[in-house]
Amino acid sequence: MLIESLKQLKVDQERNEQAVIINVSTREVSTLALASALRYSGMPVLLIDCEVPGSNDGSFEHFSKLQAGFDFDLLKAPLRQHSAALDWIFSEIPAAKIVLIDSDVEILDRGIFDLMHECIDDERVFGSGFVEGPNWMNDRDGFESHGLFEERMWIPLTMLKVKPVREALATGHSFKEKQVFNDFAASPLLSRAFASLRYRVPSLRSRQFRTFDVFKESHHGLKPWLVWYDTGAQLYHYLKYEVGFEFAGFPASLHEKYAKHFSGVTNNRLNPGQSLGTSMDEINAYVRSRLTDEYNIQ
Repeated sequence: MLIESLKQLKVDQERNEQAVIINVSTREVSTLALASALRYSGMPVLLIDCEVPGSNDGSFEHFSKLQAGFDFDLLKAPLRQHSAALDWIFSEIPAAKIVLIDSDVEILDRGIFDLMHECIDDERVFGSGFVEGPNWMNDRDGFESHGLFEERMWIPLTMLKVKPVREALATGHSFKEKQVFNDFAASPLLSRAFASLRYRVPSLRSRQFRTFDVFKESHHGLKPWLVWYDTGAQLYHYLKYEVGFEFAGFPASLHEKYAKHFSGVTNNRLNPGQSLGTSMDEINAYVRSRLTDEYNIQ
């Protein structure tokens, strides 16, 4: 069904759940994500099409035509930052539970949905899926083990209850990324000033200056000078460590049994030239093969 707003979404009141995929002018990988979600998720699927300005990949027309043979909802929406799009979805969607499926994910096994469903209805649980971090930044954007990624849900494939997330959003928390400078935890201004010096002098970025540890806050028993809250991490941290909910999770390194993730495809589309672990030519060849051979989509 083609809908014009999230509030028009017709949610089954008995199960009250929805899978959501956001397409950002990455038509082919999004088609594979959609086809695999329809096959394995066992729940209604909404594809939100957010066209990149100047894009000519014809995503919306493509998915409109696919509706003739596949049962899913389609919504056209403005392009937003990923975190802002998630804030918007959880603020307005009428479902009680959402499974977020990245557009560059192919579901391989329905077992992950069985595991999520086993845990999600416990009143103490706000979400289920895979957990990533905390882990050191290693050779990312020129940084070498200088900062810490905060613990977070593995956002490419995760199930979340809408109510606790919406309540967290109402308190000012967000899926938005955040960085905390930690050299002088009691003085954010001084920490930011010293962080600015670190960024100007690359050799300082990977130095922890252990003599400063007395001034740093501990994060999971570690004292990094920078703590990076990736997409969803600050909301996860608030619900788990401040409110007291639980996230029923499995190590993110185990996801490959259930999902193939072409990490960075959307970022590469938005920021051409960004490096990918696998070339777009290889990814596209794989995706076309899977769509033709496995899902009979030409």
